[in-house]
Amino acid sequence: MDKTKLEMDFLDTANKVARISLDDPKTDLLPSEIQAAMESVITQNVFASKEGDFIAVSGARVITTNINELDFE
Repeated sequence: MDKTKLEMDFLDTANKVARISLDDPKTDLLPSEIQAAMESVITQNVFASKEGDFIAVSGARVITTNINELDFE
């Protein structure tokens, strides 16, 4: 079984990276769509870190993990 998550990194007002992770993102997302969504999060001031508001997009990645369950008999 594969598990996928989208990690989005933002810079906050203290110039520190804050990360938001989403499980099971759509598989056909384009980098431009992810960037537009991240910029919308910043513009609408949806989230903030403990250091302050998000002010810039820092980066994003899709992580896929393969999980093999073991059956013990």
